[in-house]
Order: sequence, then C-alpha cells, then structure tokens
Amino acid sequence: MVGETGGNSPTLVTGIFWEPFGAASAIAALLRRGFSDRDVHAVGVLEGHAPAVSEFLLATGLPSDIMAFYGDCFDDGAVLVMVRVDQAHKKDKIAIHLLKRHGGVYTGNQRLSGQTK
Repeated sequence: MVGETGGNSPTLVTGIFWEPFGAASAIAALLRRGFSDRDVHAVGVLEGHAPAVSEFLLATGLPSDIMAFYGDCFDDGAVLVMVRVDQAHKKDKIAIHLLKRHGGVYTGNQRLSGQTK
C-alpha cells in the first residue's frame, strides 16, 4: 500500500506494530534521528476494544481502504506509528528504515496534499 509521493507536499510514512514496546522504541529512534515530536504520532489501543477512529484517520488525509485496514489492525491490538516527513528534507527513507528496524510493518507513504504543518 504505497501512496503517491513526490513534489513538495509533506508525506505521511506509516507502520503498524503489534508490540507496543516496539512502537515506543521506533518513536524514540525517530526522535533521536532529528524528527520533531510534532511530526511523530502513535495511535492504538492497549486494552479493550478499539474506538471508532475513522474520523481521526480521515483527518490525516488517508484513503478509505487504508483506513479500513488500520481499523482491522486496531481491533487486533496494533499500534499505528505515523511520521510526517517534509519532502524537502528527504527523510522518508530514514523513517521507513527505523519503523522496520523496530518491528513495524511498513504500510506505505501517503502524500498529504493541501496540508501544512
């Protein structure tokens, strides 16, 4: 599931984690590599049923098929880590590498057209 990338629009790099400590390690590694805490987010449920997160995911600009996939993952206890990457700095490959290195399943990039920081 790789979205459209390129241009100067920010890109959202995402990865799914089934282990919350892996997600936390990935976030710490991203912050150490210079990503801003404003650009790194995690969403998930540690206990109980996943709340309806479709409005939140819709606000991120993700397509509906990807949102449905994430919803299914949340029902299984997954944590979604999202990293907003400014294409001018070309750090998306670093973000992808760190998400994978810490146990995340890379789910793609999505260009966030019309959105600013």
